[in-house]
Amino acid sequence: MTKVIRLTHIYIPFSKISSPFLDRLHYSSLPRQVMALPMEGIFSHNKSRTHTKEPMKEDIRKRFEHFQGFLPKIQAFLIETQNKPSFKINKKGPIDLVTEADLGSEKMVVEQISKFFPEDHIMGEEGTNFQGKNQYRWIIDPVDGTTNFAHRLPLYGICIGLENMESGRIEMGIVSFPAMHDTYYAIRGEGAYKNGNRVFVSETSELINALVSTGFPYEKKQRMESVIHNLRSMLLATRDVRRTGVASLDLCWVAEGRFDGYWEENLKPWDMAAASIIVEEAGGKLTTFDGNDFSVFVPNLLASNSIIHEKLMEQLSIISPTLAGEFGI
Repeated sequence: MTKVIRLTHIYIPFSKISSPFLDRLHYSSLPRQVMALPMEGIFSHNKSRTHTKEPMKEDIRKRFEHFQGFLPKIQAFLIETQNKPSFKINKKGPIDLVTEADLGSEKMVVEQISKFFPEDHIMGEEGTNFQGKNQYRWIIDPVDGTTNFAHRLPLYGICIGLENMESGRIEMGIVSFPAMHDTYYAIRGEGAYKNGNRVFVSETSELINALVSTGFPYEKKQRMESVIHNLRSMLLATRDVRRTGVASLDLCWVAEGRFDGYWEENLKPWDMAAASIIVEEAGGKLTTFDGNDFSVFVPNLLASNSIIHEKLMEQLSIISPTLAGEFGI
């Protein structure tokens, strides 16, 4: 019996679709009915799979495979550092911490890029800002969840994202949570994975059934009105709200379907870059609070399973009604 896949409202015999068409097909944008079909050998994450031989695709894959191989050394370093009787903790602000793990992890990643991909640009949370010569820019968070790490909680991660500066798109992301033994990753157009297994966003369609997450900015005093307004709105509209203290973990759990949505303001590029493409490739949606296109350089983010995105957006505002009235906005 001939297999079929459903594209919008057109049924096409599976055997009649050429491989060039499949290479151009953006899998995460397909209806869920198509996603559920067994499509092994086409979208499976297998090293034997024949990938598109486009120069950019090959560039990205080379970088992805390099850091997949190097990742265990970073994981081991972070676990070892957190398990030490004591480690250095400094402050970048009143409550904004940096540890020797942050500095050491970033140094390890930057050294690898400088050695193997010397023409790439690099942006790191702990001060690395290298201007390269090509279109690729690495965006690195050496320890996402530094406060958790400093308090010896297992909720922290290493985030390595790759941006194509010509298009402004994130093309590849690797996010690993060493203490939980979980690694999420995605290459644009090839799906999202956790520990080698494909992941998808949830199918929750009503806010009252949604579990969502958020984070709080370091500038709490300046942003308290909007933070409390949005938190209150979400608490009343959804099943409940969680806070992990790790933006990349929140995003990966949206990608995996554990959370149905996530919002936060005053984020930095390294908080979002690597995990954002994982959400996209899992079938999720990312925008600003007001629905504009997502960018890692815009500091507020709403991520969801895409089904409830507009409903979540209705609950959010960048500035609270109290302040809006006070300033006549």
